[in-house]
Amino acid sequence: MTDEVVVLEPVSDLYLKTEKLLFFRLAFAAVGMFLSIGIGLYTRTDFDYQPVLILIISVLAYAGLALLALKVRLLSTDQQLAILNAVLIGSDVLALTGLVHFTRGVESDLYVLYLLPILLSSYTFGREGITRTALFVSLSYVGILLAENASLLPYLVDPDKTTGLAGAYSQQLWRRILGRSALLVSVAFIWGRFCEYMSGLAEQGANRLREQLKANEQLVNEVKGQAARELLINSINSALRSTLDLNQIFETAVDELGRALQASSCAIVCHSSYPDEPPVVCESISSALKTDNGDSHGIFNSVVCAFVLENKSTYERDPVNNNLIKVFVFRNPAKHETFKPIKEEVERLNFSSLVIQPMMYADESKGVLLIGERDNKRQWVASELDLIKSVAGQVVVAIEHAELVDQLSRKNKDLLHKNLNLDAKNSELRTVQSQLIHQEKMASLGRLVAGIAHELNNPINFVHGNLPYLREYFEDLKKIIGAGDKIQSDQKGEFDGLKKSLKYDFLVTDLDNILADLNEGADRIRQIIRNLRSFSRLDEAELKEASIQEGIESTLKILSEFYGRDKIPVETDFANIPPVLCYPGQLNQVWMNLLSNAAQAMGSVAEPKVTIRTEVDHDNVVTSISDNGSGIKPEVQSKIFEPFFTTKPVGQGTGLGLSICHSIIERHGGQIFCESSPGQGTTFRVEIPIYARPSDLVRTVQDSAYDPD
Repeated sequence: MTDEVVVLEPVSDLYLKTEKLLFFRLAFAAVGMFLSIGIGLYTRTDFDYQPVLILIISVLAYAGLALLALKVRLLSTDQQLAILNAVLIGSDVLALTGLVHFTRGVESDLYVLYLLPILLSSYTFGREGITRTALFVSLSYVGILLAENASLLPYLVDPDKTTGLAGAYSQQLWRRILGRSALLVSVAFIWGRFCEYMSGLAEQGANRLREQLKANEQLVNEVKGQAARELLINSINSALRSTLDLNQIFETAVDELGRALQASSCAIVCHSSYPDEPPVVCESISSALKTDNGDSHGIFNSVVCAFVLENKSTYERDPVNNNLIKVFVFRNPAKHETFKPIKEEVERLNFSSLVIQPMMYADESKGVLLIGERDNKRQWVASELDLIKSVAGQVVVAIEHAELVDQLSRKNKDLLHKNLNLDAKNSELRTVQSQLIHQEKMASLGRLVAGIAHELNNPINFVHGNLPYLREYFEDLKKIIGAGDKIQSDQKGEFDGLKKSLKYDFLVTDLDNILADLNEGADRIRQIIRNLRSFSRLDEAELKEASIQEGIESTLKILSEFYGRDKIPVETDFANIPPVLCYPGQLNQVWMNLLSNAAQAMGSVAEPKVTIRTEVDHDNVVTSISDNGSGIKPEVQSKIFEPFFTTKPVGQGTGLGLSICHSIIERHGGQIFCESSPGQGTTFRVEIPIYARPSDLVRTVQDSAYDPD
């Protein structure tokens, strides 16, 4: 369903006046009809109201017919309306004449209603019409009086009939007729003059109102135009601020400006970012030109745009006073001296006028705004030029803003890149620093362990080497004493008494036990020394084949504060695995960190337990170290191998233990995995190739045995 648009034709003032007068006649006649009916029904007079009603109905009839003809536009021109009003006024005078006739003629007081047609004529006609109406009213009234009393006229002119009662009555009647006629005629013309004067005043007031209305309409139009321009500028400003894309900014500006000016073409021309490329042109074309061309390709070609953009000196200054001009309007630009070098190109544009608005920002050109018009009747008013300057100002600010934001973005990206490099260098420096510290700590620890082992090794070797001789000498003494028991002598009693007093049997038995304990203690000390030397591995810094089982066992003995009798039980399942080509000292650090972490994770567990398993999987040795501690949260499991990441309180961990373990295993060509569930413990799975050839990387720095992650 489509809405029908009804176009109303404009009506003249005479049409409106005629319509109002017809409504007035209908209302006046209706009131007169009700009064006549009332007088006829409720008063006892010799008044015959039937002819009066017929007159009133006739007034209603011709007024109604005239109103109908007016509504259906049978009468539309001012000439036709003037004739209609003349006919209506004549009909009104005739109706009033009949009314006077049927209401006692000369004795009727309704003759004052003759002033009404004069008033109506003053509403629709000028002085000439008012005079004619007053004359017609006078003639109608005098005529009806003469016609009604024509029989008495001989009494006025015949000398034989001027005497007597009839003559006296006749003379008195004619004096009354003359007086009433003179009164009506004089009053009619005076009333006409008064109506003319009042009509003139009303017309003057109406003219002043028309002028004021016209001025108000002009002011309203100016205000509306200004509001529309402000709205356009605000909409363009809002659209420009909503984006930093220059192409979108240009398209919005030319579309809105071209729509507001209803110009043939509106374009923004800017320098290209690349010197060898043509200027950037964004153009909006009116719908009429799009229809004529069959497409929406631009009208301004690259030659004209480049000339306008590069030759601003030819039009930016007034040739008279050399002052800078902000906007330029060229009438018939093809014939203007400014565009003589590109006359043919400008002629192809077929513009009757061309407006050029330079876009300057702090004396720097950002481009030009071009508005072309092909309508020869187009006149550029000041408000339109102000609008063009305002839009150009908005666009140039948007261009500068976009350029500043782009520069800031590039600087931010450069700064961010530098910050990232600085952070990486800083992190690398911190890592190297921490690794150097840990390397020095481990080197010191290794030297300390090696020194202690060396210092203990000499005396314990001395003790351990003399214990066999001591036992041998003790056996010889026992043999001598045993041989003395076989000697038969008188002094044997004293010898037996001495043995008894010295508790010889107890001393022999206890001395055997002491020698056994000394031998066992010396063996244990020697084993501890071997474990210390195996852990430090200072003499094994190069690749060599080593047993993973021995490394784990030596680490467990070093961590005797956590593992051992009456401490955390360790369940081991060592498969028959071959030696692995590795850096033994570094692998010992891996076992040290993993076992230390496991012991610390089970600090609050009632029944702690660690399980260590080894197996061969294809060409890899797989070592699993599991605990039943608190486990690791899922959200941090992906970060545990990152440098300096730790879940321990400040001061209790450096966050390098697992990171160094990861580096060591990677250097050996292997992998380390973590499987953990909160409350169910953690399992670290280490896979190392049996015959791996580590890369030629710098040797991974070892972490402290007592500072795990």
